Amino acid sequence: MSAEKLDVKGKMCPIPVALTKRKLAELAVGALLEVTGEGELEFDNIQRWVKNNGHEVVQASRANVEFNLLIKKH
Repeated sequence: MSAEKLDVKGKMCPIPVALTKRKLAELAVGALLEVTGEGELEFDNIQRWVKNNGHEVVQASRANVEFNLLIKKH
């Protein structure tokens, strides 16, 4: 199954969380969403929102300021 993609680079919190929430709402249960962005705060806040709302962070990686998250909708 291929993942939908969401690029939140250049956006500051709370915008990346809001965009992630909106995109996940469009997807079917079990779908994957790949979020790319930048910033430590944004990286942490998206993961926190995902877990607090019953979804799953399948993979999380950071390189310098950029990050990549793979999220599974539940």
